[in-house]
Amino acid sequence: MKFINEIRHQLVDRTIDGTTNQVSEPYTVRTPKLPRDKDQLALVGVSGLVLALTLVAIVWSTHSIGNLLGGGVGYLAGTVFDVAWLSVLLLEWLARFDPKKREFPRKVGWLLALVAAGAIFLEGMLAGGWQMAAIGAAVSIVAKVLWWAVFKHIDKDLSPADSQWVAAEMSKANAKLAIAGVRRQAAKAEVAARLELLAAERDLNEIAGLDHFMGTHEAITAEQVHEHEDASGLSEAALNRANTVHEQAEPAANIAHLARVELTAGASKEEAVEAILAKLPDAKQASVEATVRRERNKLDRAAYR
Repeated sequence: MKFINEIRHQLVDRTIDGTTNQVSEPYTVRTPKLPRDKDQLALVGVSGLVLALTLVAIVWSTHSIGNLLGGGVGYLAGTVFDVAWLSVLLLEWLARFDPKKREFPRKVGWLLALVAAGAIFLEGMLAGGWQMAAIGAAVSIVAKVLWWAVFKHIDKDLSPADSQWVAAEMSKANAKLAIAGVRRQAAKAEVAARLELLAAERDLNEIAGLDHFMGTHEAITAEQVHEHEDASGLSEAALNRANTVHEQAEPAANIAHLARVELTAGASKEEAVEAILAKLPDAKQASVEATVRRERNKLDRAAYR
């Protein structure tokens, strides 16, 4: 028996200046060398030969069918016939542990190989007679038969009980894949729905902000119009008056804020007006009353929503 030296690594303690850490240290182990699997080498060799013959069959069928189709682009179309059944071989290999699923690509492969052979036979009949037609068509059939023999050797037949066990395991795996796909789609849908809701709430907040700023949906009373005119007249007079100190305008925003605070705390409109006048004695009572009524209406509409 032959042996080979295999290098492995292990963790050992290494101490420097009183500090210990684990480091990787290589060591050599003599292990027996496994003999070559001659069966595997033979299978690889046969598969290589069959693949080479298949390439020859593809070239031959491409040339024959390309001539039948008039050359040029017809040569590209000619590759479809043999490449089609060669592609189905991969599906047959992937389904090697499922006899039911493997049976369909195997039948399709034979059907495609026969179609390719028929096209080559027709081209041979037109070109040189039935001898050339039969031999040319046999090229693709031989390649297909060789692959069938290789797969027949590779196929692992399972007992009915083992086949059911494999089918159950595959069913579990497929169920997990299906659940994962459904959950991924559900998560994407949930994310999209939440983004839509956030966008809608943002638009509503912007509209509410515009309503609050511009006074939308509020009935403007004559009293408020007079208050606005009085305030405008006072501002213009204060600006046009020469050599005088500008008088401070009424803090309308402050009055509205105080009104919201008092009303939110549970005070009635009369109590809110008295509380605001107590804090802002210079404010006009009519302006304060109008502001309190306006803020009361806003709070009532918000509560109704």
